[in-house]
Parts: sequence; structure tokens; C-alpha cells
Amino acid sequence: MDNKLRLKEVEIDNFKSFGKRTMVPFLPGFTTVSGPNGSGKSNIVDSVLFALGLSTSRTMRAERLPDLINNLSGRKDASVTIRFTDDKELEIEVTRKIKVKDQANYSSTYYMDGRVVTLGEVHDRLSKFNISPHG
Repeated sequence: MDNKLRLKEVEIDNFKSFGKRTMVPFLPGFTTVSGPNGSGKSNIVDSVLFALGLSTSRTMRAERLPDLINNLSGRKDASVTIRFTDDKELEIEVTRKIKVKDQANYSSTYYMDGRVVTLGEVHDRLSKFNISPHG
């Protein structure tokens, strides 16, 4: 398949420094994210890696996956949705949600286009477009 996808937008909810639902659009062409140190720029990259199923929390600068949940909100869940488009008819939406049940237990669930899927299904579909959490 030679269809090219681009990242259209990232929706971040209660992930790391983003306590409130935040939409980050990536318009066609060149998009830059700027701001002072500590404003959350690298957390946007971490959110994309999280949604794509990067398996180690340390790569996202956290000890454990539950540490990715914003600790100021009081909530015990976080989610990131990334949307890809080819600017024609195709749009793929991938969501990952994490929910803490208690100190030792949490769940991580993946969705693709609104339905629950496995991480393998996410990677299989996106690999057709040369998209992976490693590159």
C-alpha cells in the first residue's frame, strides 16, 4: 500500500502535564510546537508514543505506566487519541486509555476507530503505512 498518512491531531486527556482535555492539531505542511521549558512540549511526543503502544514507561520518562496520569487532577485515568489522515477519504483513529484500579493494579486498553483492539492489531494496521512507535 503506497498511501501516505500524516498525523492530523492528538487529543490528550489527563496525561502527564495535561490535566484537562487538550487538542493539538497538526495542520498540513510544517507544524511547530514551541513554549518555555516545562510547558509540556515533550509530553506531546510522549503522548503519541503512549497511544502507539510503546511498551516501556521509562522511554516516556516515567517509572511506571500509572505515573503517566496527571497527579494533580485527582482522577485515576488518562487517555490519548491520535488521528491520522491521508487528506482524502481515509482516517484512522487510535486511542489508548489507562485506568488505575488500586496501588498495584491498572489496565491499559486500546481502541481503533472506536472499537476495542489488541496492541498487535494497532501495530498490524499502522505498519501498512510504515508507522510504528519506534520510528
